[in-house]
Amino acid sequence: MSTQEYMQKVVEDVDDDEDDDFNSGAWVSATNYVKAFVGTVTRCLGDIDNFMKKEKLEQVVAIVKSCSPNMLGDLNVTLKDLSGTIPGTIHYKVLDVCSYGNDITAGAAMILANVSVFTHKPSHHYLNITM
Repeated sequence: MSTQEYMQKVVEDVDDDEDDDFNSGAWVSATNYVKAFVGTVTRCLGDIDNFMKKEKLEQVVAIVKSCSPNMLGDLNVTLKDLSGTIPGTIHYKVLDVCSYGNDITAGAAMILANVSVFTHKPSHHYLNITM
């Protein structure tokens, strides 16, 4: 499938999806940015085993479904893309040093690169988002 055909399928899937997350301004802006500068938006969370290379995902474009601070100063999150959801943790340095803490809320879109994946049981994955 060509890149153009793939992107058309992604757009059609978003249009068909009754989930308002994928019609939000945050999602549309994030996917438009990725299309303009990277080329494709992968649907990796629901099929993570096929996208993972050396315990990392090259790219994650996702909506923050939920987030809450933990006792270590990190942020526990649930991320969602067109193919599924996954839990994860955003390291406190991303929040404090990079000053992204106020921007990461439920409904925000995130474009992440080289995300570490922790797998404690087969098919039980967890993202570790660091600087």
